[in-house]
Amino acid sequence: MLNEFDFKRGNDWDHGKIARCCPEPPPTQGNPPSSDCCYETWEWELTQVNWKLKDITSELTHEQKHLAVATTRYNRLKLWYDELSSANELTFKICRQLEVIEAQLANICRNTCYTVKAVEILYCMVQEFYYIVDELQIRYDRIMNCIKCLNNAALTPTVGIGKVLTDYGTALTAVVSTRKALVTLLMSAVDSSIKLEWELCDEYGYKKLINHWQEALHCGVPCKKHDDEADEVPLANAIVVGDAEESDEDAIFCLKPILSFPICNDHYYKEVRELYEIEKEQVRELTHTVNELSKKQLALTAAQQSLVKALKEVTPS
Repeated sequence: MLNEFDFKRGNDWDHGKIARCCPEPPPTQGNPPSSDCCYETWEWELTQVNWKLKDITSELTHEQKHLAVATTRYNRLKLWYDELSSANELTFKICRQLEVIEAQLANICRNTCYTVKAVEILYCMVQEFYYIVDELQIRYDRIMNCIKCLNNAALTPTVGIGKVLTDYGTALTAVVSTRKALVTLLMSAVDSSIKLEWELCDEYGYKKLINHWQEALHCGVPCKKHDDEADEVPLANAIVVGDAEESDEDAIFCLKPILSFPICNDHYYKEVRELYEIEKEQVRELTHTVNELSKKQLALTAAQQSLVKALKEVTPS
């Protein structure tokens, strides 16, 4: 409330300050105007604040709903984009492992060739050994036949040289008896070493399998930069249907998307990345808008509470 005091010598009120406190009443004020100009001004200001607060609250509610939808869409795109990126990284890791395996396969192949030669040499050595054993067996049989022909009572198989020859013959028979099992094992070793060499060293063995996976994964093809995507040439096997492109494989299986390797160069991956970036920017802008509207709402709410409290204190009643 403003109290005016009259003095005979006049007053020295700051009329500018009074004008700022009690501006001219708005044209929508009721008639007749109240005697308290500040009360009417604050009442009018409260009405304006309520209007603005209602508008800001409605706009904030709308933007918050929009932000919630955009955030959900952004999270889904981010999850799918991260999964595609992880799959792309795994593809590169597999390619690097295939390179390591290919290099190791070359070393193993070289050693396998030496193994085949070694097994063949071993087989020849064992074969020669049994040739000698057979020759010894023939000579032993001749000696024993000669002893029998001599028919000498002193040359008995249990005493002296006769016993030594008998023991030698027993040992020789034991050696000969190992021929079948040992030669069988050697033949199996030779066969296995040759098969292993074919599988490892032949161009249609494991080398072909590794090359097949390297071609399927497009190993060695780098990810294109964003600047190179504008110069991308469409695939030769693309089929244009209306405004869309469909590959032969898509047309056969009717599955979309069918990703090609490397995934980072696939059209679908680029599309997901672009949508993810757009949605990310939209979420950022909406978040900024919601924050600004929240600040305005808080400011208007504070002004509303102050005006309500002030009007309560100075109400004419």
